[in-house]
Amino acid sequence: MTDRRNGLQYKTIIALTVVWVLLWGELSILNVLIGLIVGLVITLVFPLPPISFHGRLRPLGALWLGVKLVLDLVVASLSVVGTVFHFGKKFDNAVIRVPLRSHSDLYMTIAAELTCLVPGSVVIEASRSTDTLYVHVMDVSGPEDLEAAKQATLDAEIRVLKALGSNEELECLRTGAPMPRPDNRDKGPGGEEPEDEYEDVFSADPTPVSTETQASPETPTDGAGEERT
Repeated sequence: MTDRRNGLQYKTIIALTVVWVLLWGELSILNVLIGLIVGLVITLVFPLPPISFHGRLRPLGALWLGVKLVLDLVVASLSVVGTVFHFGKKFDNAVIRVPLRSHSDLYMTIAAELTCLVPGSVVIEASRSTDTLYVHVMDVSGPEDLEAAKQATLDAEIRVLKALGSNEELECLRTGAPMPRPDNRDKGPGGEEPEDEYEDVFSADPTPVSTETQASPETPTDGAGEERT
């Protein structure tokens, strides 16, 4: 397992220096030097974990990724607006567990961001050890809505893989074989897959791990706790 904490993070330092210069709005030797010092201190005090990436940018896949995101934004926005203005309707929300196919931190992050950008769905937690996203979805009518929400997240991951994945990852995606595990993603002490820390709390897919119903106005009661008519 490679550990970025053992060396200088040159690319991060340069990126932070650029941000520093842009924030000050003046390109000067002093600003660049101060930015380098600030970037060095930040990377030494708050070192980032390594991100392993063996894929490449695929223009057609990246184009479809952007187009599909715009389409999803339009459709989901209209759906959310219709739900909000459907006065008097009670709707259920749910949190579902979505195990991802890949083991890449980068792919997980991008898939989570794409899911969060679409109105009506929010990633509330990501489990790096089990490659799992926990997604809050609104207006759930039944199991078919839960399955659709789960599939939407998995489809987002597929589009990410088709835009950035390596040939080996795309072949695994096509055949259904297990995805390669990056060097910086270890298994358990005995070589086993890490256990999900929420396994005993949440139910299996695609059923919701929890549901919540929109609160309805309480019925007025008198001092004895009986309903008033």
